[in-house]
Amino acid sequence: MPRINARATSVGLGTLCTLLLLASGCETPGGVRPFGAAPDEDIWAIRCIGLQGPDRFQRAEGYATAIKKVTGLKPELVQVVSEEDETTVFYGRYRRIDAGLTGSVRYEPDPRRDLDTIRSLRFEARDVWPFMLATMDVLPTYHSSHPEWDLNNVAGYWSLHVAVFYNTDTMHSRRYATEEYCRILREQGEEAYFHHGPARSSVYIGAFPFEAVSEVQREDPLAGRMVKSVTIVDPRMKAAQERFPVSLENGHKVVSITRDRAGQVSERDTTPSFPVIMPKAQRRIDRAEGRP
Repeated sequence: MPRINARATSVGLGTLCTLLLLASGCETPGGVRPFGAAPDEDIWAIRCIGLQGPDRFQRAEGYATAIKKVTGLKPELVQVVSEEDETTVFYGRYRRIDAGLTGSVRYEPDPRRDLDTIRSLRFEARDVWPFMLATMDVLPTYHSSHPEWDLNNVAGYWSLHVAVFYNTDTMHSRRYATEEYCRILREQGEEAYFHHGPARSSVYIGAFPFEAVSEVQREDPLAGRMVKSVTIVDPRMKAAQERFPVSLENGHKVVSITRDRAGQVSERDTTPSFPVIMPKAQRRIDRAEGRP
């Protein structure tokens, strides 16, 4: 039986709806675009090369100068960004459009020609291609208004995933929307956190211990492999899931529709909230298992 994913109506939380209007840069229901409406925040570029070491600044400037001289590329779109332990050379400005449930991604303008040009550059004297691993990456220009709510820095093992935000044709400020939703939830007394990934930002409720969730592994005879199921057993986490039974997607409930052979709807399922291993705990697991 085929399954079709569809959006349900927006969540009936007025402040969240207004938040999404601000994040998209649209007018409020009153017809006024408020002061402080969120700008485009996810600016993507081609990450040409990242450099470490004491001479990284000079090397980066040398690479940037070389790229600026390439025919077909615009020198004003070359940028050198230095962070604590790395200096990176970027090229271009692109907007990433995430289609959500379909998993498809595109950029405006299309970066493929620029990527091919940069990857093919070589220094003839040394016969090396320094940019052959160039890839798309978001420019590190966003600064959180509430770093203390970042799940990445919170102790615990499990948290409850209740929402995800990503940029679309009409919404360009997923980090802003995520952190503002956290603020709304905290004003309502919830222990809300956020986590920003390369293309998606999520909202979580609570920080729970390892024992909060029971994990069971069993063999799936049809798939021929072990599968893992998780069950929330902690009373506080259970209560949080009762308050937030659905995991929202850009402020909407997402409904998965199953149709029978005649094409009639036989089942409608919303995406439930679910437990996730917190970043600090995941890093401990990775170190213990020898993963980088």
